Amino acid sequence: MAREGSQPNDHDTRRRTLVSGSIGTLYVVSTPIGHPDDITLRALATLRHVRIVASESPRVTQALLAHHEITATITSYGPINLHEKMPLLLHRLMQGQDVALVSDNGTPVIYDPGSLLVAAAHQAGIPVKAIPGPSTLTAATAISGFSGDAIIFEGRLPRTVRALAQHLSQHQHARSTLIFYVEPKTLARLLKVLAQVLPARQVAIAIDLTTSKETVLRGVPSALRDQIGIVAKDSAVTVVIEGKRMGSRAHNDAQKGPLRYSSSRRRIRTR
Repeated sequence: MAREGSQPNDHDTRRRTLVSGSIGTLYVVSTPIGHPDDITLRALATLRHVRIVASESPRVTQALLAHHEITATITSYGPINLHEKMPLLLHRLMQGQDVALVSDNGTPVIYDPGSLLVAAAHQAGIPVKAIPGPSTLTAATAISGFSGDAIIFEGRLPRTVRALAQHLSQHQHARSTLIFYVEPKTLARLLKVLAQVLPARQVAIAIDLTTSKETVLRGVPSALRDQIGIVAKDSAVTVVIEGKRMGSRAHNDAQKGPLRYSSSRRRIRTR
Protein backbone atom coordinates (compact mmCIF):
# COMPACT_ATOMS: atom_id res chain seq x y z
CA MET A 1 0.00 0.00 0.00
CA ALA A 2 1.36 3.42 -0.91
CA ARG A 3 2.30 5.57 2.03
CA GLU A 4 0.25 8.72 2.51
CA GLY A 5 1.82 12.13 2.82
CA SER A 6 3.00 13.39 6.17
CA GLN A 7 0.58 14.99 8.62
CA PRO A 8 0.29 18.77 8.73
CA ASN A 9 1.45 20.17 12.06
CA ASP A 10 1.80 23.51 13.84
CA HIS A 11 5.39 23.99 12.65
CA ASP A 12 4.41 23.44 9.02
CA THR A 13 1.50 25.86 9.41
CA ARG A 14 3.66 28.65 10.83
CA ARG A 15 6.28 28.08 8.14
CA ARG A 16 3.71 28.37 5.33
CA THR A 17 2.19 31.56 6.68
CA LEU A 18 5.59 33.20 7.19
CA VAL A 19 6.82 32.59 3.67
CA SER A 20 6.23 35.67 1.54
CA GLY A 21 3.62 35.09 -1.13
CA SER A 22 2.58 31.67 0.22
CA ILE A 23 -1.04 30.59 0.01
CA GLY A 24 -3.06 28.32 2.23
CA THR A 25 -4.51 24.89 1.58
CA LEU A 26 -8.16 23.91 1.44
CA TYR A 27 -8.64 20.62 3.28
CA VAL A 28 -11.80 18.66 2.45
CA VAL A 29 -12.35 16.80 5.72
CA SER A 30 -14.70 13.87 6.30
CA THR A 31 -16.46 13.83 9.66
CA PRO A 32 -18.51 11.12 11.44
CA ILE A 33 -21.90 10.11 10.07
CA GLY A 34 -23.20 9.41 13.57
CA HIS A 35 -20.83 8.24 16.28
CA PRO A 36 -18.42 11.09 17.11
CA ASP A 37 -15.45 8.75 17.51
CA ASP A 38 -15.65 7.57 13.89
CA ILE A 39 -13.10 10.13 12.76
CA THR A 40 -9.56 9.61 11.52
CA LEU A 41 -6.40 10.77 13.24
CA ARG A 42 -5.55 12.87 10.17
CA ALA A 43 -8.92 14.60 10.36
CA LEU A 44 -8.42 15.47 14.03
CA ALA A 45 -4.90 16.76 13.36
CA THR A 46 -6.13 18.85 10.45
CA LEU A 47 -9.03 20.36 12.41
CA ARG A 48 -6.61 21.30 15.18
CA HIS A 49 -4.18 23.16 12.95
CA VAL A 50 -6.33 25.03 10.40
CA ARG A 51 -7.22 28.67 10.98
CA ILE A 52 -10.84 28.32 9.87
CA VAL A 53 -13.38 25.50 9.68
CA ALA A 54 -16.06 26.14 7.05
CA SER A 55 -19.08 24.10 8.06
CA GLU A 56 -22.44 23.33 6.52
CA SER A 57 -23.85 23.08 10.06
CA PRO A 58 -21.75 25.03 12.60
CA ARG A 59 -23.72 23.76 15.61
CA VAL A 60 -23.07 20.12 14.66
CA THR A 61 -19.42 20.84 13.96
CA GLN A 62 -19.01 22.70 17.27
CA ALA A 63 -20.38 19.68 19.14
CA LEU A 64 -17.94 17.38 17.33
CA LEU A 65 -14.95 19.62 18.05
CA ALA A 66 -15.96 19.96 21.70
CA HIS A 67 -16.17 16.17 22.00
CA HIS A 68 -12.55 15.96 20.83
CA GLU A 69 -11.45 19.02 22.83
CA ILE A 70 -10.59 21.03 19.73
CA THR A 71 -10.86 24.80 19.68
CA ALA A 72 -11.30 26.35 16.25
CA THR A 73 -12.87 29.27 14.45
CA ILE A 74 -16.01 27.97 12.74
CA THR A 75 -17.84 29.82 10.00
CA SER A 76 -21.03 28.77 8.26
CA TYR A 77 -20.88 27.67 4.66
CA GLY A 78 -24.23 26.40 3.45
CA PRO A 79 -26.84 26.73 0.74
CA ILE A 80 -28.10 30.12 1.91
CA ASN A 81 -24.78 31.96 2.04
CA LEU A 82 -22.54 30.33 -0.57
CA HIS A 83 -21.98 33.42 -2.69
CA GLU A 84 -21.36 35.58 0.37
CA LYS A 85 -18.86 33.25 2.07
CA MET A 86 -16.95 31.91 -0.92
CA PRO A 87 -14.95 35.11 -1.70
CA LEU A 88 -14.19 35.56 2.01
CA LEU A 89 -12.82 32.03 2.33
CA LEU A 90 -10.82 32.35 -0.88
CA HIS A 91 -9.35 35.61 0.41
CA ARG A 92 -8.25 33.92 3.65
CA LEU A 93 -6.68 31.09 1.66
CA MET A 94 -4.82 33.51 -0.58
CA GLN A 95 -3.48 35.21 2.55
CA GLY A 96 -1.85 31.93 3.58
CA GLN A 97 -4.45 30.65 6.02
CA ASP A 98 -5.44 26.99 5.85
CA VAL A 99 -9.16 26.21 5.76
CA ALA A 100 -10.99 22.96 6.50
CA LEU A 101 -14.25 22.31 4.66
CA VAL A 102 -16.63 19.97 6.52
CA SER A 103 -20.19 18.78 6.00
CA ASP A 104 -22.77 18.30 8.73
CA ASN A 105 -21.75 14.64 8.59
CA GLY A 106 -19.79 12.37 6.31
CA THR A 107 -17.78 13.46 3.31
CA PRO A 108 -18.19 16.98 1.91
CA VAL A 109 -19.44 17.45 -1.66
CA ILE A 110 -21.52 14.23 -1.56
CA TYR A 111 -24.98 15.83 -1.83
CA ASP A 112 -23.45 18.94 -0.29
CA PRO A 113 -22.72 22.50 -1.50
CA GLY A 114 -18.97 22.15 -0.95
CA SER A 115 -18.18 21.47 -4.60
CA LEU A 116 -18.51 25.17 -5.47
CA LEU A 117 -15.78 26.18 -3.03
CA VAL A 118 -13.53 23.32 -4.14
CA ALA A 119 -13.94 24.30 -7.79
CA ALA A 120 -13.24 27.96 -7.01
CA ALA A 121 -10.09 27.00 -5.09
CA HIS A 122 -8.80 24.99 -8.04
CA GLN A 123 -9.47 27.89 -10.39
CA ALA A 124 -7.56 30.23 -8.07
CA GLY A 125 -4.55 27.92 -7.93
CA ILE A 126 -5.13 27.06 -4.27
CA PRO A 127 -4.02 23.56 -3.19
CA VAL A 128 -6.89 21.23 -2.31
CA LYS A 129 -6.29 18.13 -0.23
CA ALA A 130 -8.68 15.34 0.80
CA ILE A 131 -8.77 14.03 4.35
CA PRO A 132 -10.89 10.93 3.68
CA GLY A 133 -13.12 9.17 6.14
CA PRO A 134 -16.76 8.24 6.84
CA SER A 135 -19.52 8.41 4.26
CA THR A 136 -23.12 7.23 4.59
CA LEU A 137 -23.00 6.34 0.90
CA THR A 138 -20.20 3.81 1.30
CA ALA A 139 -21.28 2.59 4.74
CA ALA A 140 -24.81 1.75 3.60
CA THR A 141 -23.52 0.05 0.46
CA ALA A 142 -21.03 -2.00 2.48
CA ILE A 143 -23.68 -3.48 4.80
CA SER A 144 -26.40 -3.90 2.17
CA GLY A 145 -25.07 -7.18 0.86
CA PHE A 146 -25.36 -5.90 -2.70
CA SER A 147 -22.57 -5.50 -5.22
CA GLY A 148 -20.48 -2.37 -5.05
CA ASP A 149 -18.82 -2.98 -8.41
CA ALA A 150 -21.10 -0.47 -10.14
CA ILE A 151 -23.35 1.97 -8.33
CA ILE A 152 -25.70 4.80 -9.23
CA PHE A 153 -26.07 7.43 -6.50
CA GLU A 154 -28.65 10.19 -6.34
CA GLY A 155 -28.87 12.57 -3.42
CA ARG A 156 -32.61 13.10 -3.62
CA LEU A 157 -35.50 11.65 -5.59
CA PRO A 158 -38.43 13.41 -7.31
CA ARG A 159 -41.10 14.52 -4.85
CA THR A 160 -44.33 13.60 -6.66
CA VAL A 161 -45.51 10.02 -7.02
CA ARG A 162 -45.82 10.29 -10.79
CA ALA A 163 -42.35 11.76 -11.29
CA LEU A 164 -40.90 9.23 -8.87
CA ALA A 165 -42.46 6.30 -10.72
CA GLN A 166 -41.19 7.61 -14.06
CA HIS A 167 -37.73 8.12 -12.65
CA LEU A 168 -37.47 4.65 -11.09
CA SER A 169 -38.78 3.06 -14.27
CA GLN A 170 -35.61 4.21 -16.01
CA HIS A 171 -33.67 1.82 -13.75
CA GLN A 172 -35.77 -1.30 -14.40
CA HIS A 173 -33.01 -2.94 -16.43
CA ALA A 174 -30.02 -1.44 -14.62
CA ARG A 175 -27.52 -3.97 -13.24
CA SER A 176 -25.94 -1.31 -11.03
CA THR A 177 -26.77 -0.94 -7.35
CA LEU A 178 -28.94 2.13 -6.73
CA ILE A 179 -28.37 4.36 -3.71
CA PHE A 180 -30.63 7.19 -2.58
CA TYR A 181 -30.73 9.58 0.36
CA VAL A 182 -34.36 9.71 1.47
CA GLU A 183 -36.27 12.10 3.70
CA PRO A 184 -38.00 10.13 6.50
CA LYS A 185 -41.41 11.51 5.60
CA THR A 186 -41.10 10.23 2.02
CA LEU A 187 -39.86 6.70 2.82
CA ALA A 188 -43.29 5.07 2.85
CA ARG A 189 -44.16 6.68 -0.48
CA LEU A 190 -40.91 5.46 -2.01
CA LEU A 191 -41.58 1.88 -0.89
CA LYS A 192 -45.08 2.05 -2.32
CA VAL A 193 -43.77 3.13 -5.72
CA LEU A 194 -40.94 0.57 -5.61
CA ALA A 195 -43.50 -2.17 -4.94
CA GLN A 196 -45.16 -1.18 -8.22
CA VAL A 197 -42.12 -0.41 -10.39
CA LEU A 198 -39.40 -2.74 -9.01
CA PRO A 199 -41.43 -5.29 -6.99
CA ALA A 200 -38.88 -8.12 -6.99
CA ARG A 201 -35.80 -6.09 -6.18
CA GLN A 202 -34.06 -6.57 -2.84
CA VAL A 203 -33.88 -3.30 -0.90
CA ALA A 204 -31.81 -2.33 2.14
CA ILE A 205 -32.87 0.59 4.31
CA ALA A 206 -30.18 2.02 6.60
CA ILE A 207 -31.40 4.40 9.30
CA ASP A 208 -29.14 6.44 11.60
CA LEU A 209 -26.02 4.39 10.93
CA THR A 210 -23.39 4.18 13.71
CA THR A 211 -25.73 5.68 16.33
CA SER A 212 -27.59 3.96 19.16
CA LYS A 213 -30.73 4.13 16.98
CA GLU A 214 -29.12 2.33 14.03
CA THR A 215 -31.57 0.11 12.17
CA VAL A 216 -31.13 -1.87 8.96
CA LEU A 217 -34.06 -3.43 7.12
CA ARG A 218 -33.68 -5.69 4.12
CA GLY A 219 -36.27 -7.31 1.84
CA VAL A 220 -38.53 -6.67 -1.12
CA PRO A 221 -40.44 -3.36 -1.20
CA SER A 222 -43.89 -4.76 -0.35
CA ALA A 223 -42.60 -6.59 2.73
CA LEU A 224 -40.62 -3.59 3.90
CA ARG A 225 -43.62 -1.35 3.42
CA ASP A 226 -45.64 -3.56 5.77
CA GLN A 227 -42.85 -3.61 8.34
CA ILE A 228 -41.57 -0.05 8.37
CA GLY A 229 -42.91 2.01 11.23
CA ILE A 230 -42.70 5.70 11.99
CA VAL A 231 -39.25 7.07 11.27
CA ALA A 232 -38.14 10.09 13.28
CA LYS A 233 -38.08 13.24 11.17
CA ASP A 234 -34.45 13.94 12.06
CA SER A 235 -33.25 10.47 11.05
CA ALA A 236 -30.70 9.92 8.30
CA VAL A 237 -32.17 7.40 5.86
CA THR A 238 -30.28 5.74 3.02
CA VAL A 239 -31.98 3.32 0.64
CA VAL A 240 -29.89 0.82 -1.32
CA ILE A 241 -31.52 -1.17 -4.15
CA GLU A 242 -29.93 -4.21 -5.68
CA GLY A 243 -29.27 -4.15 -9.42
CA LYS A 244 -31.29 -6.34 -11.74
CA ARG A 245 -30.44 -10.03 -11.58
CA MET A 246 -31.49 -12.84 -13.86
CA GLY A 247 -32.66 -16.39 -13.16
CA SER A 248 -34.04 -18.30 -10.21
CA ARG A 249 -31.99 -16.54 -7.54
CA ALA A 250 -33.85 -13.28 -8.06
CA HIS A 251 -37.18 -15.13 -7.92
CA ASN A 252 -36.27 -16.96 -4.72
CA ASP A 253 -35.10 -13.78 -3.00
CA ALA A 254 -38.41 -12.14 -3.83
CA GLN A 255 -40.18 -14.80 -1.77
CA LYS A 256 -38.17 -14.13 1.38
CA GLY A 257 -39.42 -11.96 4.21
CA PRO A 258 -37.52 -8.90 5.36
CA LEU A 259 -34.56 -8.97 7.71
CA ARG A 260 -34.28 -6.38 10.45
CA TYR A 261 -31.22 -5.36 12.41
CA SER A 262 -31.33 -2.91 15.28
CA SER A 263 -28.23 -1.88 17.20
CA SER A 264 -30.15 -2.05 20.47
CA ARG A 265 -30.88 -5.74 19.93
CA ARG A 266 -27.53 -6.69 18.42
CA ARG A 267 -29.08 -9.47 16.38
CA ILE A 268 -30.89 -10.14 13.15
CA ARG A 269 -34.43 -11.37 13.28
CA THR A 270 -36.80 -12.58 10.59
CA ARG A 271 -40.51 -12.09 10.38
